[in-house]
Amino acid sequence: MKNPVLWATTALVAVIAASGFAVARQERGEPGVSLARDVVAAASAFETYTRGAGTISAAFENGGGVADALAKGSAYQPEQLEAGMIAYGAIAALQEQTFIDGVRRATRDTPPEVLVARLENDPESVIDIEGVGAAAGRAQAALLSRGAPLGVTARAVKQAAYDIQHQNWSKDPISDGAGRLARVKAMSAAFFSPGADDAGRLIQAATAPDGGRGFGGDGEGGAVFTPVTVRAAALAALALLGAADDEHVDGLDNIMREEKSADCMKMAKLNLYQCLAVAGPQYEDVFCLGQHALSDTAQCVNTAAGAPRAPAQSVAIPVARRAPGFVIPVGGQVAAAGAPESAGGWGPSSAYPQ
Repeated sequence: MKNPVLWATTALVAVIAASGFAVARQERGEPGVSLARDVVAAASAFETYTRGAGTISAAFENGGGVADALAKGSAYQPEQLEAGMIAYGAIAALQEQTFIDGVRRATRDTPPEVLVARLENDPESVIDIEGVGAAAGRAQAALLSRGAPLGVTARAVKQAAYDIQHQNWSKDPISDGAGRLARVKAMSAAFFSPGADDAGRLIQAATAPDGGRGFGGDGEGGAVFTPVTVRAAALAALALLGAADDEHVDGLDNIMREEKSADCMKMAKLNLYQCLAVAGPQYEDVFCLGQHALSDTAQCVNTAAGAPRAPAQSVAIPVARRAPGFVIPVGGQVAAAGAPESAGGWGPSSAYPQ
């Protein structure tokens, strides 16, 4: 793949599903499809960041706690996170049986290689496949399940920027402001490389049995078909056609990037840098974290999923090859809770600081 955003991992992780259902290496002929390891790395980056940042506590007690939260809330590479949304949505879409059946039926009228070329060149052509609405609905629900909690955390952190101002420590100047900004920029440039535990959590989260229910179909979640959910469905279709594994990863560039979402993520980072550059006391760093690291990013995710855009708010700082890829369970099969079996491991993890 030409885009370096996905150059993150080097080994297969095989996932063992529940109820004795083994979703393992594709050459064994067992249920499951193969996604390129680099694509799964991006999905894992998205799941890991949103899970970790969503647990940031707004109960700040000192500057050290602010610094730790800022590190956790800033630790994502924007291009990888944007690609990760698409990949995460695709794993959810692969749990929709009507879509799986629709892809199978599509190959009766159109040669698989023609479908693959069409999807690679025009991801929106996936709309013609039966069951795509339900698949996109699953992708939407999966993304909203990550973006919505992040938004809740963001609101609590932004409120804390005001609430802590009665505490003397919050008015202390930020020490080594230039160094703090440099560290945030360095973390924002680092690509996430998952460990085996990260891969297991990804599969558990993205293949949740009800991952596509309750959104989209009845309008509750907003527009189901967005550029990101459509690309997620297209990636899922390519995986079902055997064209999204390591051998075919170079053909996924057009699928794995969506311009508006990419620009949104980049702008969130730029706004964060600008906010940190002018922040003085500790409570201003809390505001930068809540508004730009968390709220702006959550809005990017939710908008990509098709949720109605939140009303604009003021952003002023407050004053006073061993295997073809990673095998993904399909059709609603749920992975076991334990860590996945590893064939060589993912290599060292570079997750956000704990």
